Amino acid sequence: MKILPASRPPLLLALGLLLAPAASAQTDFVALHPCAIVGEKDKNKVQDLQATCATEIARGDIQLVPSDQVRAFLDKEPKKSCAPTKKPAECLGRLATATQASRAVLITLNPGQLTRVSGLVVNPQGEVVDQKSIQIRSRGQPQTELVRTAITRLREQLNLVPLKVTPLVEQPPPPPLVAATPTPAQEPTPSTKPSESPAVSAPPPAVGVSKQVSSDGRTWKTPLAYTSGGAGIVALGLAGFFAISGNNAMIESNKPYADNRYPPQSELANISQLRQQATTQRILAGVSAGVGAALVGTGVYLWLNDRKAPPAPGVAAFSVGPGGVSVLGVLP
Repeated sequence: MKILPASRPPLLLALGLLLAPAASAQTDFVALHPCAIVGEKDKNKVQDLQATCATEIARGDIQLVPSDQVRAFLDKEPKKSCAPTKKPAECLGRLATATQASRAVLITLNPGQLTRVSGLVVNPQGEVVDQKSIQIRSRGQPQTELVRTAITRLREQLNLVPLKVTPLVEQPPPPPLVAATPTPAQEPTPSTKPSESPAVSAPPPAVGVSKQVSSDGRTWKTPLAYTSGGAGIVALGLAGFFAISGNNAMIESNKPYADNRYPPQSELANISQLRQQATTQRILAGVSAGVGAALVGTGVYLWLNDRKAPPAPGVAAFSVGPGGVSVLGVLP
């Protein structure tokens, strides 16, 4: 039986597993609690700061739950807000559950010459996923611009949405091959005429056994091991590329802030784009590194686990006649 090469399907499967995590990442909905403004008593300024806060958080491909759903939940709370409570995480967890969001976020802003901003991220179970706080000192820029910069930096550091990765699908093992058992040799019938010489039975024809093995005894596991290892090395190479690219993007975004300088407002959009690119590249680097390590480990395991096929059994023939006894054997 002709054995078809089995290297191409595993190669396509390995490449598909490598590209699947990047294609499956998606952004979940986030329930944004109205930003808590500290130290400001003017209602109009509070509303303006809350609007600025919500606008900056919504940047960066973050899908927010409609504000009317958030307000409908808060209207049922005793204090109409989760900010003044002693356990805001429990209130935010209920907010995420009520709006069917994967995260609930509370931003606390304290404007001034030294602007402080903090963020609290909670899942529907009321568990704190992330919590960070930063502060920026004014260098003569308007208060609105200072607030936008502070919230932008905080948004880039907070873990607002979970990254979903499709689990690797293990290829099912092939069905076991059943080898045909050689037919044992039959003893010939002795001749009834004494003048005839005894007949020696010829060895039976070799029984063909079809096995998916190579000339050196390797099975299908060896080409699959090479394919998996090669794809893993490619994935590790991509991980290194993504890591270097993300680091370069982050370095470029920090250059405008060198020597305690503050970039003009026209460059803030470019800086935000560079930092978003750096974050994306680092996520891809981590995913590629994990997939590459798994593929290389699978290839090494298959290569070590592959064993040589056992030798084919030998054939023997035995005959008895009036003139003597003969034995014929064929070694494996």
